[in-house]
Amino acid sequence: MTTKQINKLDMYLAVEGICDLTTSAWQTLQGFFDAYADLKTHINTIQTLAQSQGQNNSGITKDKLVARTAMCALAEPIGKAVHAYALKTKNNTLAQSVDFSMSDLSGGRDVQSSDRCQTIATLATTNLPNLTNYGVKIPKLTALTNAVTTYTGLLSKPRDSRAKNKTTTANLPVEYSAADSALVIMDDLTGQLTDTTFISDYRNARIIVDTNARRPKPKTPPPQPGTATS
Repeated sequence: MTTKQINKLDMYLAVEGICDLTTSAWQTLQGFFDAYADLKTHINTIQTLAQSQGQNNSGITKDKLVARTAMCALAEPIGKAVHAYALKTKNNTLAQSVDFSMSDLSGGRDVQSSDRCQTIATLATTNLPNLTNYGVKIPKLTALTNAVTTYTGLLSKPRDSRAKNKTTTANLPVEYSAADSALVIMDDLTGQLTDTTFISDYRNARIIVDTNARRPKPKTPPPQPGTATS
């Protein structure tokens, strides 16, 4: 949220606090009651949107890195085993298809890494009956396949999160506008209320305070007599 939006939300919450504290002052006035109910709804929505907007994507990035490392660690030895089998049987096409070093698997773009590991998994599955003597068995291959699935499932999450944040940013002004409209109705109806203490507290709460306003820096006191200065 912007600084302006944060300051305005603080005002909304102040109004909410005053209204909740003295419900007897306004709850019999239906128009005020309805407008306040709308305000509370929009406050809740704004807070939910703000929480969504403020989510940190670093956790997604870390999860993706962990999944990629695990996937490549499983793919590399299986790829080497398939390569050894291909050399033994003089299958040059197969040998070339799985000839990836660890840096080949773990480096490059996200999709390249998953594609190369998937290639190893697919070719190992195709040739599995011939790979027993090369150390490739079903549990290892299953672990690799699951690791590829886990990693590919994480690839779209950062992009999805950015798209969600963009939508959230677009929706916030709509909610603020609706909250302001509810407040205008409440403002108009304060003249129908009789609790002067509540009215005064309400109007004070309606003041937007810039909580991030810069405060003047304290002046450096002049040196005292006999004090050395640099």
